Amino acid sequence: MLEFLGLPDKSKYSETELEQKIIDRLENFLLELGKGFTFVGRQVRFTFDDKHFRIDLVFYNRILQCFVLIYWVKDH
Repeated sequence: MLEFLGLPDKSKYSETELEQKIIDRLENFLLELGKGFTFVGRQVRFTFDDKHFRIDLVFYNRILQCFVLIYWVKDH
């Protein structure tokens, strides 16, 4: 399940190893978004026109001073 982290196959990993690899991946993702992005949260509840949504990922861009919402539409 952790193939995306690029860790070698072992039966055990230290918490420090896992944390560092996850943070490295998150850092790379934020850098690809561009300058000024910060991670705000995931599965953030949002209400619009009396309808409730769960936004998958929420980022804030400090340069543009705006939120960026990522919402995956699930096929039924």
